[in-house]
Amino acid sequence: MHICFSITSHGFGHGAISCSVINQVIKIFPNCKITVLSKLPASYLKSRIQGKYEHISIGHDFGMLMHSPIKVDVEESSNNYLQLLKDWDNCVESERRCLAVIKPDLLISNISPISLAAAKSLGLKTASVAPFNWAQIYQAYCLDEQSPQSKLVHQKMNDVYLNVDYIFKPMPNVPDINHDEINIASIASQPEETPLNLLTANKLDIKRNILFALGGFPMPIKLSQLPEIDGWQWLVDQKVSVQRTDLRHFADLSLSFLQLLAASDVVITKPGYGSYCEIATLAKHKKVRVLSLTRPDWPETPYLNAFLKERVPFMEIELSDLEDNKLATFIHKLCELPYPDTLPCRDGAEHMVYHLQREF
Repeated sequence: MHICFSITSHGFGHGAISCSVINQVIKIFPNCKITVLSKLPASYLKSRIQGKYEHISIGHDFGMLMHSPIKVDVEESSNNYLQLLKDWDNCVESERRCLAVIKPDLLISNISPISLAAAKSLGLKTASVAPFNWAQIYQAYCLDEQSPQSKLVHQKMNDVYLNVDYIFKPMPNVPDINHDEINIASIASQPEETPLNLLTANKLDIKRNILFALGGFPMPIKLSQLPEIDGWQWLVDQKVSVQRTDLRHFADLSLSFLQLLAASDVVITKPGYGSYCEIATLAKHKKVRVLSLTRPDWPETPYLNAFLKERVPFMEIELSDLEDNKLATFIHKLCELPYPDTLPCRDGAEHMVYHLQREF
């Protein structure tokens, strides 16, 4: 069997979901051929996929354009979708030609309407896997009921999703009553406790660790404003240019991102499916705690926050709280919160693959 995965390049969360499913396919069907269509970095895919696959850097799905990890660029996103509408047939044809050459038996998309439309034009079986679809997000930000073109964009995407054979919605998800959805458990890689020898080699066992990680969209911060807290060190996603011994660029550490999560006592992040679900799988160790930037406009936020709050000590903060005294106060308050009773994190990827196995 040959399965083709189409993965949007909008953030690493979609990649995390898809790579977890790919790893389950490889585990359960070791002879299955895997092809990945995505403009995600090849290095990211290589770090996540545990087996053989072919990567083709193609994809017309941009999701939403972002000003920052927490702010959508609504105007440019709207313009891009209107342009996509004009180019729709050409984009679909480009991916149709690619699929016609590689000849998969099934296309699983997260969550490109272009890829799904291309697959359907060839008569391929299709599945989608994501906690939402782009028609839902477009409706929340860009749909202008007074604009025929805007309404057409929304309708075109909706029509594609309505024709998908299997719509898998991992929890927590944004429900869509207009589609026949298959609800499954959350999908995430399953990080384990980081081995002591790695912690020691990277000097992560001498202090408590605060991981500052906002996903695939960079948001440089003034490192000098991060508070110096006795007994703690910061793991940040940018080069350290200030003279402080408690700041470390995590790219300099010989650890994967999942190992960094498991080594952290506090994670500062934003509502995003991949990081939230990976953190949730670590709840059994009763170590990691979360400060999350507020993101009230993003449709997933209430579902994601409720999910994580049930599993780990959790607080929301404003962007303006990333300042010395305020942030230190929040970290101290967070560490005083009791750990919730452990809730199971079942493997939605396994659930999805076994469901497809019954169908094929």
